[in-house]
Amino acid sequence: MRHYQAGTKVYIFGFSRGAYTARFLNEMLDYVGLLGPDNEEVVPFIWDAFVSWKLIRTDNDREEKRKAFRVMKESREILSRPMARVHFLGMFDAVNSIADFEVNVDGRTSSKVVRHAVSIDERRIKFRPVLLRSHQDEWVRGTPSGEKKPEKGTSTNDSEHTSGPPVLPEIPNITVPSKKREIEADDDDEDTQDIEEMWFPGGHADIGGGWNLGSNEAWPLTHAPLVWMVQEARRAGLRLDPGKLKQHECIEEVDDDFDPKNASNSKRNASSSELSITHKVYFEALQLAGTRGHIHDLLAYGNGLPLTSVLSWRLMEYLPLRRMELQADGALKAVRWPPPRGRARDIPVNAQIHVSAIHRMKSDPSYRPNNLIFGSTERKGDAGGAAGIGNWVVHSHEGDPVRERYVRH
Repeated sequence: MRHYQAGTKVYIFGFSRGAYTARFLNEMLDYVGLLGPDNEEVVPFIWDAFVSWKLIRTDNDREEKRKAFRVMKESREILSRPMARVHFLGMFDAVNSIADFEVNVDGRTSSKVVRHAVSIDERRIKFRPVLLRSHQDEWVRGTPSGEKKPEKGTSTNDSEHTSGPPVLPEIPNITVPSKKREIEADDDDEDTQDIEEMWFPGGHADIGGGWNLGSNEAWPLTHAPLVWMVQEARRAGLRLDPGKLKQHECIEEVDDDFDPKNASNSKRNASSSELSITHKVYFEALQLAGTRGHIHDLLAYGNGLPLTSVLSWRLMEYLPLRRMELQADGALKAVRWPPPRGRARDIPVNAQIHVSAIHRMKSDPSYRPNNLIFGSTERKGDAGGAAGIGNWVVHSHEGDPVRERYVRH
């Protein structure tokens, strides 16, 4: 609020519940706008109004929804200042285990670029992912009822996602940007979005970080999603210290003159004789992280948690807790029974899988998650080495150790 200047590009990042909060904050900025400086004291009131407006779904509380809408509308018109939409939203395994927000799984944001790194191997009921929903059939910034959707709106993510509960029709939609906000609209097509959701091997904290290196680990599983997110943010224009990036092997070499508009894909192989030592270290870090990084399954013993903590998590798997489960038609449905009993996440039919997951299956015959091989964890039996890598084929960026992704054939 204090440091924002006209023309500034806003980048928001988050992990776990923080990723969900980042998504929620992004959506609030779409609806309310950015408050001017010295208005910090009204933030709690506007936040409460937005949360109330989002969570009220029934006719019984229609008047409360109207009141919350008025607070948001007046705040936008009086207290907010011109602001372009958020330029980049980066999320590491977004989950929603906050009771008050459990009904809200249909959040849509207008961010120009959205990236979400998702865990393949997390099994805990309290860490079900909040996946991105497709924006192909919706005008993200808000379409008045009956108007035609703009033809230029695009989405680069084809994953199956759910349709949320309908917004009460009598309440106006205020996601359409005001004239004040349009003053600072992006030079590019305002309705275009670049959305990618990528699945990586590992548990929840293996995606967002938090574990110390094991005795036999050179690089953690966290490294692959970190490099992917950093490079995607740089392509979206985020300026980062090249020296620090190379220190953490997030780039091949220090490139002070990096230009995101001219960024090319790396298609070199780590075994190439043409590579310098610095390039080899970069490629080896990605390879070792994906194939040998330790998967922290916190429903199993010996993965970093005390015995009592593991028992607590395992007990929770047999309780009829409300959760969202992927259905055969690609929609999400709230269910309580049967209890999950450590069931892994279902992977949508059109999900994109990072190359590190494929490398891990090829190098480790014991790594055959049912959800990765069969798509659904309801499939009986274990996927053994005979299953190969399933029906996964290269979708794009073949040969790039960071951007190569696979889809089901």
